[in-house]
Amino acid sequence: MKTALSLILFSTYFNLSHAEIDANDLVAKADLKRGLGTISHSLRVEIQNNSDSKIEAYKVNFNDVTTSLVEQLEPERARGRKILLKDYDMWLFTPNIKKPVRISLDQKLTGEVANGDIANTNYASDYSAKILGSETQNGKEVYKLELTAKNKKVTYSRIEYFVQKNDATPVSAIFYAVSGKPLKKANYLDFKMIKGMLRSTKMVIQDYLKKDKFSTMTFSNHTPEKFPESLFNKDRLEF
Repeated sequence: MKTALSLILFSTYFNLSHAEIDANDLVAKADLKRGLGTISHSLRVEIQNNSDSKIEAYKVNFNDVTTSLVEQLEPERARGRKILLKDYDMWLFTPNIKKPVRISLDQKLTGEVANGDIANTNYASDYSAKILGSETQNGKEVYKLELTAKNKKVTYSRIEYFVQKNDATPVSAIFYAVSGKPLKKANYLDFKMIKGMLRSTKMVIQDYLKKDKFSTMTFSNHTPEKFPESLFNKDRLEF
């Protein structure tokens, strides 16, 4: 009964006019379709760049929307490499260095993927949103949202975000640099039922100008999981 009522309220919400819709709430609903929200959880991410056939695999542990630990699993030569995100501070640990090195969210991880693309899946906490209008993408009626960074430490300065009108499903995004230059475009694909909700299990990130350069991120093994606080201590990343 609760589930049916929730669906009715959710549907009613998306039949409102632009002026009546809270853009930030819309982004928060879309965030849930790209991750497990505030639930402490882990997942596996595989990244393949179109320039080669190699697959890089990672396990990502999310303590909450501001704290995560990325551990590289493949290839073997990179196994043990870790990236820790706490709030907007990020550190890299590799087995051949003594101390964690501070890095940034917008720094490239591999191919077209930035560190922040894998370590942080939450837009609602990092950006202020407003609705710019409506349009059609691939036969889907979508809202066009503008997301403006709340501080300078986030992965992208601005995002144009497109979500379906009927259920807040994320469709695509265009990421911008501080200069206003468009950097990359992302498409959210392969939605599967995970923990009671259809969630994207594939994200294709493409260079905005060089269309032949793209990376594919595939998400799997979404598992609610509790972690000890010590796991997210930058001084203990070697353990």
